[in-house]
Amino acid sequence: MVLFFRAICFSLLLVFSCAAQAQQTGTATPSAQTPDAPQNGAGGPEGASSGVSVEDARKALIDLLQDPKGRAALIEQLQSLDTGEAADNPAAASPETGATASGEQSKAVEDKEGEAASQPFAVQLSAYTKLIADNLVVLWERVERSLNGATLLLDGTIRIDWPRVGDALLQMGAVLVSAMALFKLGQWALVATYRRFHAQVRHGGWLTRAAYLLVTTAADALTVGIGWIGGYAVAILAIGPLDSGVTTMESLALNAFMVTGLVKVGLRFVFAPDRPELRLLPFGDQPARYWTSRLGFVVFWLGYGIMLAVPAANISVSFLVGNTIRFLVALVGAIFVLALIRHNQRVVSSGIRDYASNLSSELARRTLKRLAGLWSLVAYAYVLVVLGVWLFRPFDAVAIVMRATGLSILTVMGSMLVSLVVARAISGGIRLPNDWRESLPALQNRLNAFVPRFLKLFRLIVFLVTVLILLDIWGVIGFLSWVQSAEGSAFLGRYSSAALVVLAAFVFWLAVMAWVDLRLRERDGYIVTSRARTLFQLFRNGFTVVVIVMAALLALSEVGVNIGPLIAGAGVVGLAISFGAQTLVKDIITGAFIQIENAINEGDVVTVGGITGTVERLTVRSVKMRDLSGTTHFIPFSSVSMVSNFMRDFSYHVALIGVSYDTDIRKAKAAMEEAFRRLSETDFKREIIGGLEMHGVTEFADSSINIRARIKTTPGNQWATGRAYNEFVKDVFDEQDIDIPFPQVTYHVAAPSAAEDLKAKTADQTGNAPAPARLEDDAPPEGER
Repeated sequence: MVLFFRAICFSLLLVFSCAAQAQQTGTATPSAQTPDAPQNGAGGPEGASSGVSVEDARKALIDLLQDPKGRAALIEQLQSLDTGEAADNPAAASPETGATASGEQSKAVEDKEGEAASQPFAVQLSAYTKLIADNLVVLWERVERSLNGATLLLDGTIRIDWPRVGDALLQMGAVLVSAMALFKLGQWALVATYRRFHAQVRHGGWLTRAAYLLVTTAADALTVGIGWIGGYAVAILAIGPLDSGVTTMESLALNAFMVTGLVKVGLRFVFAPDRPELRLLPFGDQPARYWTSRLGFVVFWLGYGIMLAVPAANISVSFLVGNTIRFLVALVGAIFVLALIRHNQRVVSSGIRDYASNLSSELARRTLKRLAGLWSLVAYAYVLVVLGVWLFRPFDAVAIVMRATGLSILTVMGSMLVSLVVARAISGGIRLPNDWRESLPALQNRLNAFVPRFLKLFRLIVFLVTVLILLDIWGVIGFLSWVQSAEGSAFLGRYSSAALVVLAAFVFWLAVMAWVDLRLRERDGYIVTSRARTLFQLFRNGFTVVVIVMAALLALSEVGVNIGPLIAGAGVVGLAISFGAQTLVKDIITGAFIQIENAINEGDVVTVGGITGTVERLTVRSVKMRDLSGTTHFIPFSSVSMVSNFMRDFSYHVALIGVSYDTDIRKAKAAMEEAFRRLSETDFKREIIGGLEMHGVTEFADSSINIRARIKTTPGNQWATGRAYNEFVKDVFDEQDIDIPFPQVTYHVAAPSAAEDLKAKTADQTGNAPAPARLEDDAPPEGER
């Protein structure tokens, strides 16, 4: 009695489901969605939004019940659906006991899992093997049941009402031809419009091409909508009476046209067969056309087969025939796609490897190379899973597959678009306007040093989010549900706040660095001194450290880390380091005061710690110097007690010239003035400040009279000016015969005695040369003695 009541309810739902004109969602569960809705082709996933007249549904039900074989087939189908529903959802069989059954089922599952864990491996393997065999048997039974309609049609049990089929074909053909004609006309106008901007798109940047791609894709989808509206207009005005509305067949045909057209728009968005300048993927023109045509055929076959042929067969012929057509359409489509994957396996793998070899990111390169060997397996698995869904859940398979596939395609397309934009930004770098580069020459290099790293991290996050969304779409994990939960929202909120803190700190640091660069740039009327350059560099280093520490602490605080112990620990560690590194602290404090007092700047010639040389680098702790011989010295400020700087405000060359005692002093001074005049006529006049300061005779030395003069020069030019002045002094002294003395030594020998004189005479008589009474030799220079 209960079975008869359920059968009657099922039949009534079968009759009135289309007349209700209610849209069934693709996410409905088997327990909540009536399996009979697709039979009439309006309320199911492959049905249209318009219903069937109650009279037609009543007549179809009467014809079915009057036929004994059809009635038996209906009963058999109802029993199989009831069994499958109960197997899929045991709680749906009895709403009153649903909660109890669910609890008992979960308890039973736990008991079975416990027993399975305690069983030997061989027993578990046997259970899994039996489960696979049972699933294969169920699969075979469902295949036989799906082909039952073809058997009944061949043996004459089900008869085709050809006049009714002809009317349906006439209605569908008229609206489809109208919709296709308007669609082709819109496509022709779109191509003609795009050709006008062809050159502008080709020579534009990646942002321009991306904008054109989005605009042309929207226009492409608009042509599909125009065709769909035109088809509806033709259906209302030309075929049916104005007060009858659109028939079910017409609605099915137009919905199939709309869905397949939009999916093909997505294919043209990805491959862009006629718009190579806007192509996202690294395809050539021939592969782009190949994949667009092949995948377009798959979309056409499945779209019109499932959304048009199956509902039309359900309404015009029989539900069993529609079920057979559904199975054959899915099977043929799956076989075609599997053959397509097999045929292009090596070509696609080679293309993926070639594309991966040109990537700059090592992670992306490795990922794509692994995908090159696994893409075919993923594609095979996808096709087989879709086919399995079609076999085990035939009534909501379209909703499941279209929803999951469509969302997956949209997710992957969005991820690819974002990744390509980010990749081009990484490879092309950040380019600032010319006036910005002239004012802040270091800003672009600084952006290109940091922004690509942030973009690589962002691209990795996009990849991970895409994978999680795909897993959620196919029901593996509940990522989106977790995101909408309180825990997920709190997690994302914390890390988003931390990312915003880091981003704000980077922008603030970048602005301060740009201001420092602007202050260090010499302009008309503004000269950057060595002291300003050194102080700004020290400020830049200190500010960078402060920003990094503060941003890290604030980011850790946002993600939930208690930074109080970190700050306290840092204070303790800092105190311990200060006690153990007193010399370091002294270096820093002394260096800070040296910089504040402007005692040393980079490029100065100084004497520090007994070393004289040029300052090459200056930090807050030490100074790097290079002496005249090229030796580099690193001197910590803790060892500095005095700084002698030769480069402050101005300098002096002190000329100390020695002349012989018999030289006219006034003539010597005049010669030195002449040498200075000649020096002032050379390029050194730009470095000389004022005239020659003559100090006069400063010392009576052993061999000379020293005359001192002084030349005032710009800082750092006293040595070069002094060397040039000495050359002119030598030239003038030579011209005026002024003697420049050098150290001399005179040896005097005492007069000989009488005995020595007798010996000398005796020696003369024997022919020996007499010894000289006096010998004067020029003493060698003092440095050679």
